[in-house]
Amino acid sequence: MDTAGIYVHIPYCRSRCLYCDFYSEGSRRADWPRYVDALLAELRWKLREQASRGKEYEIATIYIGGGTPSQMPAEEFTRLANGLTTCAGAHLREFTIEVNPDDVTDEMARIWRDSGVNRVSMGVQSMVDAELRAIGRRHDPATALRAYETLGPYFDNISLDIIFGLPYQTPETLNQTIDSMLAMRPEHISAYSLMYEERSALTKLRDSGRMQETDEDITVGMFRTVSRRFAEAGYEQYEISNYARPGYRSQHNSAYWAGLPYIGLGAGAHSYDGDRCRTSCVPDAKHYTRLWNDSSADVHDIGRQLYDYELLSDTELREEMVMTRLRTREGLYLSRYGGEFDIEELLKKAAPYLKSGLLELRDGILSLTRDGVMVSDEIIADLF
Repeated sequence: MDTAGIYVHIPYCRSRCLYCDFYSEGSRRADWPRYVDALLAELRWKLREQASRGKEYEIATIYIGGGTPSQMPAEEFTRLANGLTTCAGAHLREFTIEVNPDDVTDEMARIWRDSGVNRVSMGVQSMVDAELRAIGRRHDPATALRAYETLGPYFDNISLDIIFGLPYQTPETLNQTIDSMLAMRPEHISAYSLMYEERSALTKLRDSGRMQETDEDITVGMFRTVSRRFAEAGYEQYEISNYARPGYRSQHNSAYWAGLPYIGLGAGAHSYDGDRCRTSCVPDAKHYTRLWNDSSADVHDIGRQLYDYELLSDTELREEMVMTRLRTREGLYLSRYGGEFDIEELLKKAAPYLKSGLLELRDGILSLTRDGVMVSDEIIADLF
């Protein structure tokens, strides 16, 4: 029986961060009871469909993201969590919820824990007021610190997100944020370079000249600072953007990078069968909720209206394997790659990077060196 994860997309936010291009809507539009009903109906249907095709999964991880899942009312979160954990059963090892700092209260932390959550991922992004305001975050550094202190008695696995390359950020203010992170000592840290996504408000501000993008050389320098300082503090950089204390890697995200299957639930969510079929749900919460709450609707008709199916080509599978495996500390196992694709062609493309010390090949595993991590996008693109 295959191991799989469940990802649940909660598409509602009180306000939208300027850099975000994920599907979301204002939380005032949320009909929480009906949305939870829809999520649980979709989960039951997907599990039945997979069983009918002889693909039953052991659910090892659950991840509730968004959007802002911490906006969910306590009663509806508890009902959703109970449905998810019942389906997962005894195989569940990790249950993560994403939270915003100003949603964290003692009461909600207790409810999340009592509902089965054993890992919290909190979006801090910066511990500098001006940088938070520049990207439209609705908390300040003091709120983030209070939230972390509130979560501490309830969870022994907390992950904090930061972003580097922010507007107005300098190497000095980045170090200020890192200092605050290390003082809190979370079990896990995700550190991302700011991306100017095509549809985001931040990109429009940049393109109109009202926001200046951080110079690429400065951003690379910030990445080096992040990697060095977290390594010195005892965090393992087990994936390009992720750092963990021993034993605290994200199991859910690690499964993505290993190419394992996952079941996506909710408007805008994606699924993958672990073979070559990727499924995406329409990013329309109102339509999604209406269809799954229509007791007279045929489930196959619901499927035709809500989902797009994509069969990955051999080229796409090869490129995805190279990209996801090289992002991780473990690297790309050539025995696995060679079972499906041409090793000689890959090694021919890798040769210049092996010679320059940006890639290394050891015991049949191709991986990025520390210097190679800093220019990983260029290397991976060339290997394609």
